Amino acid sequence: MKFCPNCGAELKPEAKFCTACGTPVVTAIHTSVAPDPWPQPAVHQPQPTYQTQEPVYEQAREASNAFKEAIIGKTNIVQRVINILTRPKEEWVVIDAEQPNIIKLIGGYALILALIPALAGFIAYALIGTSFMGYSYRSFSGGLIQGIAQLLSAVAGVYLLSYIIDLLGPSFDSEKNFGKSMQLAVYSSTSAWVAGILLIIPGIGWLATTIGIIYSVFLLAVGMPVLKGIQKDKVAGYVALSVISMIIIGLVLTRVFVALLGLFIS
Repeated sequence: MKFCPNCGAELKPEAKFCTACGTPVVTAIHTSVAPDPWPQPAVHQPQPTYQTQEPVYEQAREASNAFKEAIIGKTNIVQRVINILTRPKEEWVVIDAEQPNIIKLIGGYALILALIPALAGFIAYALIGTSFMGYSYRSFSGGLIQGIAQLLSAVAGVYLLSYIIDLLGPSFDSEKNFGKSMQLAVYSSTSAWVAGILLIIPGIGWLATTIGIIYSVFLLAVGMPVLKGIQKDKVAGYVALSVISMIIIGLVLTRVFVALLGLFIS
């Protein structure tokens, strides 16, 4: 029986990668020979090892399937959103007992919820129009750029937040486990994404999303001791470093995506 060296998930004998966290599985080629009647002193030679990784198109297919299953109601995404927003302490315990699956976390949860502020931003810019310092602005191409950039930066941002949380873990006496870090980053972002629907309302959209982001920070702080196993007196520093790093990265990502999309959409 084989187990993933990263997250501990049980693997099939022929598995080349972990379906839970995506970690490649090292396989070794072993050779055997007939017993030598006159054995010589053993000389240990390192066995050749080979690493294989799931093809990108397979990962994309799995993410697409996870997205479809969530859309048609085959998963508990609605109940998960309600629970993480209304009873986070209890829900983090439930999440901690689950085996993390990075592809499903991104394709079956993050991508769907990140569509909420992306579509709201598109509607606000392209159809309703926005006002700034007395100047009204409405543009279909501008709304399209904003919507796509927001979606891309949200998905890329949550992946980077997972990486940051995992990277900082040892500094706060927490073991590195990217699957758990991904769960923490994805589910704590729920309130920010849900609040993004109010971006379609001129004047208060930014306030609602700010409140959503603040609540996401709270969710992150509640979930860290459960999923990362750190002491409560270290949560504030862990959260602060993670959030500050993510804000800087998020701002850079959004600007980069807007600039790149602006070259192709006009």
